[in-house]
Amino acid sequence: MMSEREDGSEAIGARGSASRAAAPSTGVTLYRPIIVGALYLLTLFTGFSVLVGLILAYVWRGEEETAGWENTHFTYLIRTFWIGFWVAILMAVAMIGTALALSTSSTLASLAMVEDREDPAIAVLVFGGLALWLVMCVWFFVRTIRSLANAASQKAFPNPKTCLF
Repeated sequence: MMSEREDGSEAIGARGSASRAAAPSTGVTLYRPIIVGALYLLTLFTGFSVLVGLILAYVWRGEEETAGWENTHFTYLIRTFWIGFWVAILMAVAMIGTALALSTSSTLASLAMVEDREDPAIAVLVFGGLALWLVMCVWFFVRTIRSLANAASQKAFPNPKTCLF
């Protein structure tokens, strides 16, 4: 149900999108997976835009007019969020549990009047946690950038249900 305007351009139809063929070529095309990926990357600065991207990916993945190649990107980006979320939760639980165990062991050692000694486990906990967090961030951003690169050329994502890259 497209109608032509007085200036020759097409009006937005009943589905809410104009024909992609009629769009002027500006060199930059913001396909919907690119918008979601950009929101994911923007989370580095905002901390919450990934949630907006996740919601948009779920909404756009469910629309009838979504192309097959877009669906593969939405699935990949949604999985990127959820895998990253659950790994971050597991890392936080492991770090908190280790910190509690270390504090309990030092409390027990002080009650037993054992000589206080430096425990390298705290350093391992801190630097190991930071290293795992860095690896997780690299994983998240590589997956997002890989999706952006494929979406820019409208390529379907080869294996959207993978856990790696």
